[in-house]
Amino acid sequence: MKRINGVDVLDTLDELVAPAHTAVLLVDVQNDFCHDDGHFARAGKDLSLVRARLPGIVDFVGQAQALGLPVVFIRQQTLPDNASDSPAWLRFKSRDGKAPDYTLAGGWGAALADGLAPGPADMDLVKFRPDAFHRTDLDDKLRARGIETVVVLGYNTEGCVESTVRAASYHDYYVVVVRDGVGSSNRARHEGSMRLFEDRYPLHDAGEILDVWRAAAAAERAAS
Repeated sequence: MKRINGVDVLDTLDELVAPAHTAVLLVDVQNDFCHDDGHFARAGKDLSLVRARLPGIVDFVGQAQALGLPVVFIRQQTLPDNASDSPAWLRFKSRDGKAPDYTLAGGWGAALADGLAPGPADMDLVKFRPDAFHRTDLDDKLRARGIETVVVLGYNTEGCVESTVRAASYHDYYVVVVRDGVGSSNRARHEGSMRLFEDRYPLHDAGEILDVWRAAAAAERAAS
């Protein structure tokens, strides 16, 4: 714990990700972004890093759920007939030549990747822009549960992950990024975002974070 201008501030990893005030934000781990038959693969995107990270992401989320951490399953969505896309947003989504109709509501592409499923303690959140806080009730849901820290992982690093990390910070949450739990279809942009995270936010491997949660669970069992 640090004291800054008379205010107690969480500082160590143990303090930051203490289970009592921490939630996991899983960003856009959906078929269209990570499956070989998904929209990004069909558009010729390089999914090698995304595929490499997927088993670790699924494992991390499963272990977090088993340890009692609430997980917010965040999903990008597109409504039919451009109902969620302004002209400016259509231009942005198709800037690199891909069609803008990915993660269509109700479709296979919008579904979570295999191995991921919300449990009773989890939250499901649909968003229409990269930032998971933009025009959603995410902040309300987190504050209602007394959440102070969010642990963020998912896809794409330079897009929806970075947008959500920044927004969480600006909404006054402590933010921890899972170093080996984020990936992108553009390795150069991924590396650029990772350099930004290293400069601004705590970056920790999945194993380090899980070790803190396991130790907390063991201490709770010993005390009961």
